[in-house]
Amino acid sequence: MPLLLARIDDRLIHGQVAHGWGRALHPTLLAIVSDSLRGDPDRADLYLFAVPEGARGRVVSVAEALDPAFRSEVDAERTILLFASPEDALRLVEGGFALPELNLGGLHHAPGRQEVLPYVYLDEADRERLRAVQRLGVRVYAQDLPSNPPHAIDAWVGEAT
Repeated sequence: MPLLLARIDDRLIHGQVAHGWGRALHPTLLAIVSDSLRGDPDRADLYLFAVPEGARGRVVSVAEALDPAFRSEVDAERTILLFASPEDALRLVEGGFALPELNLGGLHHAPGRQEVLPYVYLDEADRERLRAVQRLGVRVYAQDLPSNPPHAIDAWVGEAT
């Protein structure tokens, strides 16, 4: 089965993911790719508690996500991959994990970030990482819920030259 969704959302598993995308896509696996969360099992468990019924959750490091066994697991399931930041997504793609698309679903206000959509705030480092992901052949778009239209990011991230 194909990867259903790869999404950057600093809240990781929450209502929009579990119910909004979950009801539309019916995932069987929600996998968070995060080195920092992988190293903090108590915090990871808090996110995994929100995995919807009928699915299971995992937290893996970027290195674990690059293991062919994990890719086989992703391909065997109806999978949503989640990243807390553009950095983790970029590291995964740079490592050779093929993502056809990357959904920018929620990066919220933080010092130095500017609003580009009500649910997306970016700083220059975020913009550069998203351009780098695009240069690696990944279609990057912003969309908070499946019922809302997607937004091309070039206008506020810049061309991926």
